[in-house]
This record gives sequence, structure tokens and C-alpha cells, in this order.
Amino acid sequence: MGLREIRELARMRMSPEAWEHVMGAAESRATFRRNQRAFGRFLFRQRIFHDVTDPDTSVELFGRRLATPAFVAPIGSFSLIAEKADSQVAEGAGRAGTMLFVSHAAKPSVREWAEATSAPIVFIAYLNRGKEDALRCVRLAESLGFAAVGITMDTIQPVKVGDRVPLSTKDGKPRKGHPASAKDIEWLKQETSLPLVVKGIMGAEDARIAVNAGADAVVVSNHGGRILDFNRAAIEALPEVVAAVGSKVPVLLDSGIRSGGDIVKALALGAKAVLVGRPIAWGVGAAGVEGVQRVMELLSEEIRRVLIMTGTGSIREVTNSILIHEPVAGNGLS
Repeated sequence: MGLREIRELARMRMSPEAWEHVMGAAESRATFRRNQRAFGRFLFRQRIFHDVTDPDTSVELFGRRLATPAFVAPIGSFSLIAEKADSQVAEGAGRAGTMLFVSHAAKPSVREWAEATSAPIVFIAYLNRGKEDALRCVRLAESLGFAAVGITMDTIQPVKVGDRVPLSTKDGKPRKGHPASAKDIEWLKQETSLPLVVKGIMGAEDARIAVNAGADAVVVSNHGGRILDFNRAAIEALPEVVAAVGSKVPVLLDSGIRSGGDIVKALALGAKAVLVGRPIAWGVGAAGVEGVQRVMELLSEEIRRVLIMTGTGSIREVTNSILIHEPVAGNGLS
């Protein structure tokens, strides 16, 4: 089963409310659509005279070796899809040999995430849930051997689905924003020995501020189009963030990934790895643990195919020399 079939099966099996939330984006959905279309402006430079037949798709991050550069994004609303969806995503990530980013806004506790998976975990805090609770979770994550911790910083306004702000899927309370401050990064950096990830970066200036405050990695993300309508696509912001801080810390990309080809394009533009969100939701909605595992398998197969067809022997060898930049249509998967 391919990703398009998984998406359609998920749409049929999810409740209309869950599908609307998972696929929803702010206001006119312009950022959401741009996230996918922007990937279509990059073409691959095919090469066939080479001896690459079994490329190495593994990456290393936070001292962990992963089978793929496609990681699971921190989504707080998996529980809308099914009662056990969070644990199914966690188990699927472990089976796929990838890294699992988990959201403070999700229903499972830090300990429940740890018990549900064999994957290395990165806990991403939301400071609008209170610094005391964030610190409690971070300290527990550290004691349980998580790979890293971090903060989502772009929710200075709450996420939107269309013209409304949905209630929290964690506790049913109204969502609220939280000011973004470098002092919060400095504070959490002092409180943990784990690598610190800052998510929600969309430009060079913010990237430099985050790294100077102590970030050990940054995630280029426009929150999947759920924060600012008519924002740039994450892939459009990626090169300037890499130019600003990529020599100092790993840069990851989130928002808009729909294929293994998209992932290779992000790597070619300087990303260390990517976070995959909605396709993981489709996978768990379609077939639970097996659906998540299948999505990751499909992405890995597509990554491998692109590497072979561009004569690239490993993820470490991917550079922008394999890309041609042209203004063409996107991949059609939204």
C-alpha cells in the first residue's frame, strides 16, 4: 500500500472531526499549501553511470544511530484519531528504527511514552503549560534516558484550524499563547544536561538568537501551517537558517514532508534530518502500529531510490549539487 492509499484509508476510518483537525491549518490554509508546493520547485539531477546500489540511509543525532533521517514529529492530537493512537505511533517508531519526538500537549505522560517504545525519544515542552510542569517533565525525561528535550517556541499565538482556535486535546481547555524569549532557552539549558532543541524557527535572526541562548539543535518549522497564514514554506526558510547556524548545531526541518524525495531535498539544502507529521497521522489512522511502520518504510524506500538515481552513496554525501531549482508544481499530496 502506498502513501496515497494510506491517506485515503485514514480519511475513511477517522471520524470527520479527527480528520478536520489533523488536516486543518490556519485561516485560508495558504501556508499549508505552500509547504508542499515549495518542494516541487526543486528537481533532482539524475546520474546513472555510477556503482551506487545500496546507499546508507542512516544518520546520527544526539549520540544515537538511526536507520533513517525521517523522524516522527511531536503531534499533540494523535488521541483524536484513536484511543491508543499515541502508543501505536510510539511502537511504530521503535519498529522503524527512527527517533520519536513527543509533544507536551499530547495525552501520554513522559513515563508512558518511555514505556511505549524502543525508539530514542525527544520531549518537546510547551511553556504555555507552565514552566513548573515543563521542568517536571524535562527532569523525568532525563531520568528515563531520553535522547534530548526541547521547547516549541512559535506558539506565541495558539494554533488555529480554519478561523477557530481548537480546544486542547490534552485536557479540553482553551489554548493560549506564550511569549517567546531567549531567557526561556537559557533557563532550560541550565536545568538539564540533555541536548536542547528549539522548534519553530523560520529565519536566520531567530536561529542565531536560539543558538546563542543555548540551543543544541533547531527545527525549522511553521507548525504545519497552523500558526501564521501566508508564511513562507519551511523549505524556503531552511537555507538561510543553515547558513546562519548550521556550522554550529544540527538543523532539522518540519512542515510539508510528503515523500522520501522531499526528505532528500531537505537534506540537500542542509537539514540533518526531518520531522514527519501528517503522514504519520495517516498511518496510525489507517492501520495503527503497522500503518506507522508502513509509512516509515515507504519514506525510506523512496529515499533509497532517490539516492541511487542521483548516484549518492549515503545520507552524509547528499549536497545541493543533486538539485536543480525550477518553479514547477508541487507533488499534489496535501
